[in-house]
Amino acid sequence: MNKLEKKNLFVEISDENFLIAIGEHDDELNFKIIEKEIFSPSGFKNGKIIDLETTVNNLKKTINRIEDRSKLYFSKANLIINQTNFDCINISGFKKLNGNQILSEDISYILNDIKSKIIESEKHKKIIHLFNTKYLLDNKPIDNLPIGLYGDFYSHQLTFFMMKDNDLKNLQTLFNRCNLSLNKIILKSFTEGIDIINKEKKNTFIKIKINREDTQLTFFSDFAYCFFQKFNFGSDIILKDISKLCSLEITEVKKIVSKCNFDISDENTYVDKKYFHENKFRKISLKHLKEISSARIEEMINIIFKKNKNLYNFKKKEIPIYFDIYDRDIFNKFKEIFENYFSEHNLIANKLIEKDPFSSIKISGTLLSKGWIKEAIPIIIKKRSWISRIFSGLFE
Repeated sequence: MNKLEKKNLFVEISDENFLIAIGEHDDELNFKIIEKEIFSPSGFKNGKIIDLETTVNNLKKTINRIEDRSKLYFSKANLIINQTNFDCINISGFKKLNGNQILSEDISYILNDIKSKIIESEKHKKIIHLFNTKYLLDNKPIDNLPIGLYGDFYSHQLTFFMMKDNDLKNLQTLFNRCNLSLNKIILKSFTEGIDIINKEKKNTFIKIKINREDTQLTFFSDFAYCFFQKFNFGSDIILKDISKLCSLEITEVKKIVSKCNFDISDENTYVDKKYFHENKFRKISLKHLKEISSARIEEMINIIFKKNKNLYNFKKKEIPIYFDIYDRDIFNKFKEIFENYFSEHNLIANKLIEKDPFSSIKISGTLLSKGWIKEAIPIIIKKRSWISRIFSGLFE
């Protein structure tokens, strides 16, 4: 995109809702939302389109409604997606310098070499985000591009976030049917990381987000989004374990977890019969339920964090871990158990719930105008520097 429009249309697809907003940039490139709406379309469930025609009709009507209110009409939209079916690929390129000075041409050579390797190996995928992750000069990490410095060996690491062509085509079809083209796609996990950086003033951290049916782990290093991993289990697995091992229905388990106090050690404290369906009361100790939960939580944290080989280079005690479970009952009842398993680390728990549902759209609006310090593909740059020209040339 060569020119930033002052007013832009944003659509966020969350797990259950569509969020539509019109945002405006002022002369200083600051962003604010001037019109917005949230709706839950039929034909759409758990972040996936299950009926294209119905979803298209619902989305089109909502966009038309918000356009009519604002008296603004759009031909393209910026999309924020909460999907996790993307690939995160870290790849490094290098250049032997033999004591010479690093030039912009050396950086260009490395980037073109990396690009050709990615295109060859990932033929059916498209780049969504690209980050400058790490710069090494003679095996020593440096904060910025070392243009003008001398050395023997330079290594440059990039992190690619890529989406399969078919997934991208499905999104394009949805918006094309609404008479819109896609201007930019932004991962919500990226905006959530920026939200932590803005609020907590931390530029390197691990985030563990446990949803009901899946768990997402992200890692930001010095402002760069450089790792993502999804696990196909969430907090529901704890409830299912209790249900299975105690022969209880899930509805019963949810009531028990929600209402009972698990901070007990007396083996003779039992679940009250009022939590059971009629004629199905059984004597089950709260201590037993806590033991079942603790065993499952330990297994989850071992898989996600403690024994996760992918975190070998990231897992350091001084790196803060932002941790949250979106099932409040599970977290509140077993908070101590979760925290004990992270006792050796700087755990910052229960801080990630967004009070503003339009937070990701607001962050995306700023990304659109100002870009991000470590994102390699520039969005809007009035006067391009040489490094901007290199990156934009690679992806035009």
